[in-house]
Amino acid sequence: MQTPAQTQPAPPQSAAAAPGPARPPAPKVPPEFEALPIWMMGEEKLIAMVKDPNSTVFQKAIACKRLSIVGGRGAIQPMAALLSHPHLACYARFGMEPNPDPSVDDAFRAALPKLKGRLQMGVIHSIGFRKDAKAVSALGKLIGAGDPEVAGAAAASVGMIGGLQA
Repeated sequence: MQTPAQTQPAPPQSAAAAPGPARPPAPKVPPEFEALPIWMMGEEKLIAMVKDPNSTVFQKAIACKRLSIVGGRGAIQPMAALLSHPHLACYARFGMEPNPDPSVDDAFRAALPKLKGRLQMGVIHSIGFRKDAKAVSALGKLIGAGDPEVAGAAAASVGMIGGLQA
């Protein structure tokens, strides 16, 4: 076994070595997948994009992400309308969660009985994340529900909320 002092340094590579094959140019991003213009929009345009039936799923997802930063009260209902969408519900929830307006909690509580399975579990998690004590009663009913995953999510959410009522 050689010690570090006994190892030989690697021979220097010649500067005249031929470069590898040229890289192909980067592919063009189709306009419907350009996120930067959406990130530059203001709240009103983002809300319009979320409401527009001609907007793509990608565009609505990026708009919801941006609304998590710039969205106010007017952004809540358009995003709440997406809570039942199989691909956009998580983006809507993440767009709504940081909004300090209490109507976010109202929207989550209103959506809770209308959803099932993983969509309902997502809203349950958001309720716990926001520590909405007004939802403890509804969550308590779900703890005894037939779906063990929903029951577990409801119990975890109640634990996140805490307090005497929980």
